[in-house]
Amino acid sequence: MERKEAKLAQKRLYHASYLKAYEDQLQKEGDVEANLLLEDKREKFQKQEEKYLKKAQKQDYRNKNRVWEIDLIRAIVIFAMLIEHLFFDFAEMFPLIFSSAYLDVPFFKTMYDFSCAYWAHPARIALRFVGLLCLAILIGINTRFSKNNFKRALLLFGFGLLMSGVFALGSALGFTGHAYMNILVTYGLCLLIYSGLEALFKKRSGKYWAWICLGIAVVLLVSWGFIRYANLRENVADKYNNFWFIYNGYAGSIPNVYDIKNASFGDVMKVIVGLSYSGDDWLCFVPTLGYLFLGAFIGHTVYKDGKSLLHYFDKEGEMTLNEKFNRSTKGFLLFGHHTLWFYLLHQVVYIVLMLFIAGLCMGIPLGV
Repeated sequence: MERKEAKLAQKRLYHASYLKAYEDQLQKEGDVEANLLLEDKREKFQKQEEKYLKKAQKQDYRNKNRVWEIDLIRAIVIFAMLIEHLFFDFAEMFPLIFSSAYLDVPFFKTMYDFSCAYWAHPARIALRFVGLLCLAILIGINTRFSKNNFKRALLLFGFGLLMSGVFALGSALGFTGHAYMNILVTYGLCLLIYSGLEALFKKRSGKYWAWICLGIAVVLLVSWGFIRYANLRENVADKYNNFWFIYNGYAGSIPNVYDIKNASFGDVMKVIVGLSYSGDDWLCFVPTLGYLFLGAFIGHTVYKDGKSLLHYFDKEGEMTLNEKFNRSTKGFLLFGHHTLWFYLLHQVVYIVLMLFIAGLCMGIPLGV
């Protein structure tokens, strides 16, 4: 807030000097309406200052009251996703360009080879599932802090449908793979179901709502565990080694429904539930909903008072640890504050930059 106040002081100094110069100019010209014009300018500047101060106070309140550890985990997950998708673009999006078929640049060839090895590595697959699980739980936790969960659900679901449409168009033109039940669609649909149940039961159940969320989570996750275990293709030993079966379907262990348009109703239901997968960005529904309700339980119990867990270590008379950590890591926490926009826009930026750099390296005139 100190920096905001300093900037406001600079604004006021500029406005005062401008008004003085403006007043001298009006008097020099002998304008009969000088006082009215000067008062109009003064009111305009005062409204600008009040608007800036109100905005600064609102931002400062948000920064102080954001829960640092939640933003940090979300920022780590999104940052890891940005790195992963960068490798995906090198390995899968433009393989002919970066594999030296067209672009003979050692750095890009090295990146291509590394990206191919990284993308197929079991550790990456496991970490991806951990990241998706964390996001599902965090979305559930944030239901405690959100003023309108239904609005958030519609936003996620709407952008998910938009992405599905873009991928469907790209798939029809031969540029990208299809993406049905993508991450945003699944998260948005789960949050819509949570919002509906919250509207029906929270006011009536009151303090028991958190435990209702836990009960729903246990039923969904236990049921999913039995269903997923029974439908895995691996042998018994692999069922225990591949721990991620408790969340999502490993691509090699469940069928792929390539032609979703001509699939039967049963195949579509398997894709939704998670017994089959379809698309590059597919995320199954049942365990995601279970982990979201688990996150809601955590949010309404652990964060019942809406405070960061760091407040237990605060010292009287000093800045809270939550505020201190928010200030010291605010650059990195941008990934956690604006998760949705990073998710929606990063691939556009990647693709434009990669094509631009590849075009320059291949000597294609790009108007620069």
